Amino acid sequence: MGKIVILSGPSGVGKDTVIDAWRAANPKVVRVVAYTTRTPRSGEINGVDYNFVPVETFLEMAENGAFLEHKRVFDNYYATPAAEPDRIASEGGVAILKIDVQGALAVMPLRPEALTVFLLPPSDEVLKQRIEGRRTDPPEVIAKRLLEAQNEIAQASYYQHKIVNETVDEVVARLRELTEG
Repeated sequence: MGKIVILSGPSGVGKDTVIDAWRAANPKVVRVVAYTTRTPRSGEINGVDYNFVPVETFLEMAENGAFLEHKRVFDNYYATPAAEPDRIASEGGVAILKIDVQGALAVMPLRPEALTVFLLPPSDEVLKQRIEGRRTDPPEVIAKRLLEAQNEIAQASYYQHKIVNETVDEVVARLRELTEG
């Protein structure tokens, strides 16, 4: 039997980079692809980065119980699929649910066996540099993300493990200890 890992952290902390490196280090690690109604960013691929769906499709899926949780964030809908994590874990894989704090708190009681990890930035300044460095958001969205980051970091105590993302290699090593040990 595999594992389900709930991985959260503020926007810009490096969740995708960490997941990609972890997947490269352990082929059993599978990122559960979330659903969203937002427009893909440059370079994002449908079915790989997110399942991009129209609002009508999303709401129909939610009504039919296809999601563990769903919510509206930054004017778009996001959701975690219900069946995929269980399938991956039952096949011996490590199913990674990359979800925000609100979603994680909704999923934790539904999947109490899940390992919960909160990824922290080394500092507020580093987080700001990472978000600005992506060059994907206008200043008003960056300001929203930084404010939300403080709210999310304040809830890190709900997670079993907190890991500071100083270097990706250190984070991946710690995740491997937690899931392979």
